[in-house]
Amino acid sequence: MSSTSLGGPIPAESFARQVAEQALAEFLRRGVISPEFLDTSSAATYLGMSRQWLEIARHKGEGPPYTKLSDAKGGAVRYRRSDLDAFMAERRVGGARR
Repeated sequence: MSSTSLGGPIPAESFARQVAEQALAEFLRRGVISPEFLDTSSAATYLGMSRQWLEIARHKGEGPPYTKLSDAKGGAVRYRRSDLDAFMAERRVGGARR
């Protein structure tokens, strides 16, 4: 069984893989699947801050803990969701605390 694209027939396995990848990307975009580690843009959105604020805080050593996936300058950075939650909880002020 195969489907067709603009370039001609696609084998069923390849077509299924494309559909699965597109569905996963859409789930991630919509937040249906919540990965444990977030990139800088996603972490900033999660915190309700700008990407720029998070990058500056990271460079100043004032932001939440992160994991650097490469030693190279500009290497990928990821934030653990639980670290972001703890970072916000530590900064909670006012109101009754439990």
